[in-house]
Amino acid sequence: MKLAFLVLRRLFFSPQSNFLFKITNIVSIVSLALGIASLNIVLGAVNGFEAKVSEKLSSINGYTTINHLFEDDFSTDQSLLPDFYNHYESKLIPYIEKPAILKSKYSSSNVLIHGLDSSDFKDFNLFNNLDTGLENINQNDVIVGSLLADNLNLSIGDEIVIFNPLISKRTLERNKFLLLTIKEIYHSGIDDYDSRLVFIPISTVQSYFDLDNSISGWMSFDPSLDIEDIDYPFYQLSLNDRHSDLFEWINTQQWPIIFIFSLIALVSYFNLIGSINILFYEKRFNLAIMKTYGMSNKKLAVIFIIQGIVLALIGSILGILLSLFIIFMQEKFHFIALAENIYFVSYLPIIFSIKNAIYTLFFSLICSILFSSISLIYLLSINPSKILKN
Repeated sequence: MKLAFLVLRRLFFSPQSNFLFKITNIVSIVSLALGIASLNIVLGAVNGFEAKVSEKLSSINGYTTINHLFEDDFSTDQSLLPDFYNHYESKLIPYIEKPAILKSKYSSSNVLIHGLDSSDFKDFNLFNNLDTGLENINQNDVIVGSLLADNLNLSIGDEIVIFNPLISKRTLERNKFLLLTIKEIYHSGIDDYDSRLVFIPISTVQSYFDLDNSISGWMSFDPSLDIEDIDYPFYQLSLNDRHSDLFEWINTQQWPIIFIFSLIALVSYFNLIGSINILFYEKRFNLAIMKTYGMSNKKLAVIFIIQGIVLALIGSILGILLSLFIIFMQEKFHFIALAENIYFVSYLPIIFSIKNAIYTLFFSLICSILFSSISLIYLLSINPSKILKN
């Protein structure tokens, strides 16, 4: 450690070091800081975007759903429930999914009904930003998406009518439609959901569609839930399974981006070679004298490698701090905006990860040792007598 501090002091505070040498070290540190910061920000953006999209999609259908392989709806009689249900009942939310036609006084639209238990509405992250509480949602209340509300000119408190397109003609006229009142208007940022997905108490859906106590399946908002002993004919569908194309696209895009910015960070290490060469040129007589008095190449190599490590360490720490500041500003002020109807998010989400910071720091130190060693191949082959003669 004493040698490391000695080298650090000689690099930046030695009165014998010339101006060019000091400027080269500063340029090396700045370029390393910018390279590490850019790499850290890109890693955070890739992880943040995937996490934010997953969070939005899971707020509607959960991280996993369990359905029947052959039936759209199945009974919830205790004697007919699968064995795994008793072990995971507290983590599973029953739901019903049915197509319907929603009609207002201005227009109509095809919708997909999600029936939920009245006590489960408050647990949906999708409804966290709503103005009114959903603890006391009534049987004739409905929650619609923002895009559907805009298309049909709907407001909170308006009355709408639900029609079952598959209802039998023999059904009594009074049972052919369902009159509901708009309780709230949600916004997920995903047009496909905001334009057609509506939420109604499950008991109302069961009564209108004559389903008794049947449901379409269960959903879970626990990302770690993985039921391995699901009984046939039930099956589990994860978030990645439901949106496989989207997550495949994200994974396909992230590796080229990370590779390109890794190269940008890698290029900054070429400045280390310049710094080491300038150090050698300035201290060549000192090095020649040390070799003449018996200092081994190994000890000389340690000096150059420590210089590279010190520069890389300072540049990496500054780069990590810079990335932390930029990430904080982006998350607070959303300087980089995105088209929400395309990317599902209105801004570029970036997550600062300590793990990513450690990876980039380790990457920096390894590259500093590697590039310092490359410079040493020529520098340690010098002939002391030739330098002292000149």
